[in-house]
Amino acid sequence: ASMKTPSLFLLSAACLCAAVAGNSTLESSGDSVPPAKKEKPAKINEENGVLVLKKSNFDQALRQHKYLLVDFHAPLSGDSQSLSREFTAAAARLKSQGSRIRLGLIDVSKEKDLANELNVTAYPALWFYISGDKENPVICPAVLRTATSIVTWLERRTGRSAELIKDRSQAEEFFKLGDVVVLGFFQDLEEGAVKTFYEAAVDIPDLPFGVTKNKSLFSKYKVRKDRDTVVLFKQSEVLKEYEVSSETLKESLIKFLRVHEMDLVTEYNGETSVKIFGSLVTNHILLFANKSAEDFRDLHGTFEAVAAEFRGEVLFIFVDTDESRNGRIFEYFRVRDVDAPAVRIVNLTDNVQYQMQAEEVTVDNVRKFCGDFIDGKAKPKLESEPIPENWDKHPVKELVAVNFDRVVFNDERNVFVMFYAPWSKECQELFPVWEKLGKVYGHHETVVIARIDSAANDVHSVLQERHPAFKFFPAVLAEKVVPYAGKRTLEDFVQFVEDQIELAKEQRAKEEEDTRKMAEPENSEGNQRE
Repeated sequence: ASMKTPSLFLLSAACLCAAVAGNSTLESSGDSVPPAKKEKPAKINEENGVLVLKKSNFDQALRQHKYLLVDFHAPLSGDSQSLSREFTAAAARLKSQGSRIRLGLIDVSKEKDLANELNVTAYPALWFYISGDKENPVICPAVLRTATSIVTWLERRTGRSAELIKDRSQAEEFFKLGDVVVLGFFQDLEEGAVKTFYEAAVDIPDLPFGVTKNKSLFSKYKVRKDRDTVVLFKQSEVLKEYEVSSETLKESLIKFLRVHEMDLVTEYNGETSVKIFGSLVTNHILLFANKSAEDFRDLHGTFEAVAAEFRGEVLFIFVDTDESRNGRIFEYFRVRDVDAPAVRIVNLTDNVQYQMQAEEVTVDNVRKFCGDFIDGKAKPKLESEPIPENWDKHPVKELVAVNFDRVVFNDERNVFVMFYAPWSKECQELFPVWEKLGKVYGHHETVVIARIDSAANDVHSVLQERHPAFKFFPAVLAEKVVPYAGKRTLEDFVQFVEDQIELAKEQRAKEEEDTRKMAEPENSEGNQRE
């Protein structure tokens, strides 16, 4: 009996275990549901290696990628389309390098709610998100408009911002990276002034940056061995030097490099426009001239001579009027072919324009124009001057843009207008003649003699010539303009006016007759209905 007891105990225990196991199996197969497996987030779609970002996957992209550069893309914008092509090329380059940095695109025309949530208001825009920080993206500089500048900027943000130059052969290879390069000569490559240099390099991704402490390179390029110096090279030659210290501000170094990397006079085109509009110098003076004209070299030389005096204060730009692709800038500044050569100043902060108050482009005139502008003495070019007090109380009426159409397109008055520029000697010589003409018709019932400063008032819709120009607006129902091309004497002006008065009477009579004939069928139809 004593031997059977353990056996029964073991048998009972075995049965109990089997029962528990069986019950567990039943629970798992029926009454109890195991915890669901965690689903993996859906893979974010890509187009040409660029993540297609939406409101539904944006946070996911931030979690998955430590470094995420986002292009806020407006598909109808030409600038956005151009950037998109470069953005795709940058993504391909980074992928081929095995980079951890990912690029994503948000179509703001489809993802308006996301753009509003992120407070993006201007397009195209590049924002760089680091470590999933949605609230504090790095706003990329405007110069990021090529694949190379985008990749360079990203690499400098996430790694070394300047290439280490160890010897002469490496320096020679470095100079081949661009027409303009920056090389820092430092005593210490880890501490002190070099830190400011590295910080500046991050913000100037469109220029190659190198750094060295090799004393033989100091000697070769005649840089003082006991100083820290940043040197701007152009085509392997020293262009400008800037001594730095631990006290030097990053902003000061950047301004030095940005100002001196550009030529004294920069030609406006597709390649330079980004640098021009992104310049730290916001005062821009523009020379509009035909590059193929015989006097162009002299004009350019004049402009360049003054540019050297105002470097850092005013950016000097040349616009070729013979280049059709510059049409938008001609339109913006209201410059026509007949106006060339012409000089304008604009401040990019307030976009107010100024026109040089001189007929000829000379060193003295350009210098005075710049000086007056900096001193606040230059006269802004507006769409219209204010209407002068007593503008119609003198023999010659003084018109401005806001009252021009109302006065000249008047079917009760024949209006003869002189378009002038106040600084023009040719115009000044004609003022007395025009005053005499005003007195001749001072009491005439249907004739008005007037003038308008075409340099200060926007009247390009009727004026295609250079000043001085003369146009007659007859007293007819149609808005007609008759240009005057005769001799500029009082007698010839008077004869022209008298001839135009008679022609205007004839045209007016014909207009009234045509109006009467058109009304007759309507009257007859009305009588028949009655």
